[in-house]
Amino acid sequence: MRTLIFTFLLVHGIICSAFSTETVGTSLTWGEVRDAGRAKSLFLKEAEKKLGAAPAVPTANLDQFRKSVGPVLAQKCIGCHGPDSTMANLRVDQLNPDLLAGPDVDRWRGIYKVLSNSEMPPEDEPEYRLADADRKTIVDWLSEEMNKASVVRRSRAEHSSFRRMTKYEYNYALQDLLGLPYSIANSLPPEAASDDGFKNSSDLLQMSTTQFEAYRELGLKALQRVTVSGERPRPVTYIISMQDVMNKATGDKNKRFNKSEESYRNHRNRPHLLNQSTGDGIQFAGGNAAPQPGEFAGHNPDVSPVVFILPRSSELKINLDRFLPDEGMMRVRIRAWRTTNEPEEFASLRLIFSAHTSNNANFSQVVSQRDMPVTALADKPEFIEFDIPLSEIQRNPFRKLETTFPRRDEFLHIRNESSIRGGKEALQVVMDYIEVSAPHFDHWPPPSHTNIFIESKNKNDEQVYGREVLTRFLERAWRRPVVAEEVLPFMDLLSKYRSDFDAFEPAMLEVLATVLATPEFLYLTQRSAAEDTQKADAKRPETISEQELASRLSFFLWSSVPDQQLLQLAQKGTLRDPAVLKLQVDRMLADPRAQRFSHHFVEQWLGLDGMDSVTHVKDAALREAMREEPVAFFREALRSNSSVMDFLHSEYVVVNERLAQHYGIPGVFGPHFRRVPGTAQTNRGGILTAASLLTMNSDGADSHPLKRGVWLLERVLQDPPPPPPADVPKVDLTDPRILEMTLKERIADHRNKPSCISCHSRIDPWGIAFENYDALGAWRSNIKNKPVDATSILFNKQELAGVEGLKRYLLADRQDQFARAMVHKMLAYALGRPLTFADHADVDGLTAQFRKNKDQLTDLIHLVVSSDLFNSK
Repeated sequence: MRTLIFTFLLVHGIICSAFSTETVGTSLTWGEVRDAGRAKSLFLKEAEKKLGAAPAVPTANLDQFRKSVGPVLAQKCIGCHGPDSTMANLRVDQLNPDLLAGPDVDRWRGIYKVLSNSEMPPEDEPEYRLADADRKTIVDWLSEEMNKASVVRRSRAEHSSFRRMTKYEYNYALQDLLGLPYSIANSLPPEAASDDGFKNSSDLLQMSTTQFEAYRELGLKALQRVTVSGERPRPVTYIISMQDVMNKATGDKNKRFNKSEESYRNHRNRPHLLNQSTGDGIQFAGGNAAPQPGEFAGHNPDVSPVVFILPRSSELKINLDRFLPDEGMMRVRIRAWRTTNEPEEFASLRLIFSAHTSNNANFSQVVSQRDMPVTALADKPEFIEFDIPLSEIQRNPFRKLETTFPRRDEFLHIRNESSIRGGKEALQVVMDYIEVSAPHFDHWPPPSHTNIFIESKNKNDEQVYGREVLTRFLERAWRRPVVAEEVLPFMDLLSKYRSDFDAFEPAMLEVLATVLATPEFLYLTQRSAAEDTQKADAKRPETISEQELASRLSFFLWSSVPDQQLLQLAQKGTLRDPAVLKLQVDRMLADPRAQRFSHHFVEQWLGLDGMDSVTHVKDAALREAMREEPVAFFREALRSNSSVMDFLHSEYVVVNERLAQHYGIPGVFGPHFRRVPGTAQTNRGGILTAASLLTMNSDGADSHPLKRGVWLLERVLQDPPPPPPADVPKVDLTDPRILEMTLKERIADHRNKPSCISCHSRIDPWGIAFENYDALGAWRSNIKNKPVDATSILFNKQELAGVEGLKRYLLADRQDQFARAMVHKMLAYALGRPLTFADHADVDGLTAQFRKNKDQLTDLIHLVVSSDLFNSK
């Protein structure tokens, strides 16, 4: 059968002898290094082979083992891994060579890895050195046997993607299903991560009866948020006209001025009211506002000559008192413009909500989901709108008291978040009119309500109408058609609830909350063979239904339920058609919901939640930019269908202004991330030198080569090191000799201890290559007045000359390993389960196709979605 080669292709002894060490030297351009590394790919050579007919039943090639593999192992390996010595607790002479039926597959996989990486036999044991031909014979035999063994195990269907939604998937599913514009399940505990780093793994996502009840309560809460009853409520509305505010404003003479006066220079960079007709002004940072009975949001009055001027990093603080309702959406409308239009300057507004109940009790919370840019000029002002769910933000707990102490009032802050260049005229935000209204509805009843309680001629017949509402809701929630027998139990439940309520709608909400607590909604279900009309091939895993494909696809790319278009195609039986499926994947990736995929896949793949534990990044804007950079880089690669080799090194970076400042990259302005050409002087490119990854893999004061090495092996190369032994000695930081050492010298001293060297020799060299980056991921050339020594030697004796040497080595000799790691990670995330040895052959096959397609990221998603694994139970 077809031999699908595994990975880890350093193989100096197999292929790399054709390339001297100069191949990864600095004499070659990055493009030349990448091309040279690609030329070594065994996956590409495998993809070029003409496929032959695979045997019906794979059989172990024991004859080749006896004739050519076993004798070489006996000659070169038994000395250290035989009856006289069992280094690494391995007896090669006792391993069963039948990988298809024998118990030693994992041992053989370990042997394959160290042989293909030229890590064994050791360089300092010349009598055991393997000839190139012998190494190739063993690696080729192991590769073919592992693939056959994988196929055999795959046919047994030893795994399952059956799992519940994650916390974030549940939030998105409620939002998309119900039209809920915000997260509601933040009280749920976070999920643990699998060994691969993913939180959507089926091994970890099961549920107890108690959890089902919690989900029902959350579902009912969500349903109550998106539906309404009775007459349209009258909103509490504040209308703040700067003309009125200035008429009421008081202040001593020192705070009053005229724009024509010389003293205006002392006032212009402070928040102030200004009559643009007369030039009169007064310092002003906030005041009280009262609701206006009978008013509503949505006015568009003439622009006033009196305006409020808000300089950079300043805010307007409005006391709304205690009159806002407990629930509902608060709409804040601000008519604003900016004073200058320099392309390198950016202005935006942020909302903050606060309360001051006493001297020692207060809170302040950013309530806007994102800063809203101000782009309009004075000749054409714009309304900027924020929608804030009052039930989901922190509120003053004393707002309903009759007494005046503790304080009952609540405050709204409008803050100017801008980046300026210091030109002739400072960039400021100007506003003349503000509305605050709650609860706000654009329509009555809102679409979220009528999407559940649909229009029907049968509305007056509760039994008929109830069945219509339930059938439609069940099909959307369960992501498949339902039959009358499945609707009947919920109709019975409606009859039981109905007598407890005065109206039909609240009783139905109780039933729909139960629907949202069923396994059919909460779990990514796989229907049993008895339910499927299609008979599965007994030799292959059973194919999922088209409805299941729609769900698997949407939870992969949207982290949520499928939309109507996907469900309709699944119902027609055309979703799996290759042309249709490709169009749907392209449509889904172009949808804003695909931002969730980039965010959650990258966060989990790279372990970015490690930034949650970082305490030494004091600049909030820098911390936020650090964490966003890898996600923004991935989105750029996805948008342009770039090669994933760009993750190892790219001649561009994806940064915003704050991160560019941190990296010393000039000419980047504004908070948004964009692609910027890189230079050798920036020492950036790809994800390996992203500040977040270097920062979270530090100790807070300095770099941490061990953490960085482990991270690289686990997250990038899919080659996790073994856990440290329980009796590992700690570095003695009270020893004056140790304190005088550089970090690299301390690591070398620790590594040379007999109990430490076996692990550290395989980890530390990878991390030492990053020594030019400090605890904040900033580039440095000296440590303690000594030049940084970032050179290291890998276990296979390959020298790495700092991070550039590391990148060149990965691109020259580890492309196959990284490509396979990317396929493995993407598959594990897409399937929602850990991959096992049974998936080995499929992963190799996809990697060969991926490499043939030039390793392009969007193409990888298409390959995954069309793969047998993605379409199988």
